[in-house]
Amino acid sequence: MGNRFTVKDFIFLCIFIVIVVILGFTLGSYNYLTHQVAGLRSDLQSMEAQQTSELYVLKSIQRTGLRTRRGPAGGKSTATGDVRKTLPNGSRYVMFPNPPLPPYNPYTKPDFAYGDWLVESLDSEPNRIMPYVPQSESAATIQASVLESLLVRNPLTLKYDPWLARSYTMSKNGLKITFVIRRRARFSNGQPVLARDVVFSYDTLMNPKVNCAPLRSYYTDIKSCRALSAHRVVFTFKQPYFKALGMAGGLPIIPKSVYGFPKISQFNSHGKLLVGSGPYVLKRWTAGQQIVLTRNPRYWGPRPIFNRLVYRFITNPQASLQSLLAGQIDADGLEPSQWLKYHRKKSFLTKFTTYKYLSSASGYNFICWNLTKPWFKDRRTRVALAMLVNEPAMIKTFMHGLAVQNTGPFNPVSPQNNRHIKPIAYDPAMAQTLLKKAGWTRGADGLLERGKTTFRFGLTIPSQFPLGKRIAEYIKQQFASAGIDMQINPLDFTTLLQKINHRHFDAVMLGWSGSIENDPYQIWYSGSYKNEGSNAGDFDDPLADKLIIEGRRTLNLRKRMHIWHKLQAEIYRQQPYLFMFTAYDLIAINKRIKNTKPYPVTGIAPADWFVPLALQKYR
Repeated sequence: MGNRFTVKDFIFLCIFIVIVVILGFTLGSYNYLTHQVAGLRSDLQSMEAQQTSELYVLKSIQRTGLRTRRGPAGGKSTATGDVRKTLPNGSRYVMFPNPPLPPYNPYTKPDFAYGDWLVESLDSEPNRIMPYVPQSESAATIQASVLESLLVRNPLTLKYDPWLARSYTMSKNGLKITFVIRRRARFSNGQPVLARDVVFSYDTLMNPKVNCAPLRSYYTDIKSCRALSAHRVVFTFKQPYFKALGMAGGLPIIPKSVYGFPKISQFNSHGKLLVGSGPYVLKRWTAGQQIVLTRNPRYWGPRPIFNRLVYRFITNPQASLQSLLAGQIDADGLEPSQWLKYHRKKSFLTKFTTYKYLSSASGYNFICWNLTKPWFKDRRTRVALAMLVNEPAMIKTFMHGLAVQNTGPFNPVSPQNNRHIKPIAYDPAMAQTLLKKAGWTRGADGLLERGKTTFRFGLTIPSQFPLGKRIAEYIKQQFASAGIDMQINPLDFTTLLQKINHRHFDAVMLGWSGSIENDPYQIWYSGSYKNEGSNAGDFDDPLADKLIIEGRRTLNLRKRMHIWHKLQAEIYRQQPYLFMFTAYDLIAINKRIKNTKPYPVTGIAPADWFVPLALQKYR
């Protein structure tokens, strides 16, 4: 399944950022499909490599759904032996003898049963599922059930809990994190997960010959990763970093015995090689149809609930809905128009459970201006463009009111978001005034001109998403009334990514996934323009750079939020993007699936799902 308008109809230079950018790829035993929906399909919200990190983290939270079995605060061991305490030297120590359980624990339900299949749709077929290298949101979905990390993030407490690691110790200054790996952890090929595999995973990611520059940029603060023994590994950081624990603990661990190619360049070419320590293994990839995962017979952790995870490639929203209605898939993200038609329909509600919410994964849609182009270099021009778009009316018309307007790059439900920023108001008259101050005047043909430059540019959009095209056509009309000629250029997603990576675009309409607290470095730091980084529009603002570096080095949560609020205000003032909206996640799940209640912050977690024996349909 997949998100439609938040994590599905607008993906951008994928996501190694944001929430996590990141917090890493903290997946645990039951990493099933993340249902981030609402509006546009997920191909747009999770653009290849640039959002990989963010996707990892979101999927770990939503698909792992882990519960720590802790007692009262105070640092003492609980009945299950879990420990979370501060040592005399000021270090933090966390130890879980056993992997944590889902907070909405399915195993205790009276009708709980193992078995059956979970069948869902992906709105795009991944071009590769190889770890680390550029990939789509659909690839991250597949990886989430196969790859695992040292830590996972609890969807209720939002704390990091041991997974492949049995314990971790973090120094008082945050510069050294030591993990002790569980001795029973195994890759699907039967080999134990060892410290050398962690080091190999880190070294592979950091090797410049591996095509993962956007993801790699989030690990540049790590000074070293060293094996202390067969099961102990230590990460040392160059300087304080607020996401240090999430990045080190969230790195997807891959087996050296499988990925240790004679030439590192071979790592980029094995697009269908996916081996990890997770609860599922890749069984079959039928091009143009589906990917099938089956239970890992050697899985070291809790037994996977479903026998199979089946992901069918259904690129059309209406076709996906019809597959849901016909019982061919078990869950689906709805578009706003579909939600309005079905969510109160009795015949629909007898078969499906529906949810509407904003979660930490809810992303935002935008138009990125290429600031190297003459039309967009001047801030007054960019503000004027924002004034020409009636965003509240756009939300009401195209999203049927099922979205909220954005005033910057941070998730609207996150404390990182500055709620005091007022949206730029729709004001065509003031827009004309600003354009005039910026030097634009009407030419004989009615178009704006400045010197020898005519205000004519192309807006690139993904070709497979009709809702995005309708929004683009509306914006085109608004701009035309002011003397601006915007041509809409639909491209298939692969070609679109290439255009973005090589900066061959004037403007592009896409989207970013959301997060609990993202690291703005990869998208907004000026240096992230290089090496196909996520700052594709070449946003270069000294104040923003200063705030980004300051925020990344600030460990105090309250102080860091104050910095992020100032950063958001500066980004919104500069308008490097036309910030549009965050759509609600709108999801329908077949009622044969039980225990589907979303978490308050992170949303649904298919890790919690099961099918009672009497309702199982696949044997």
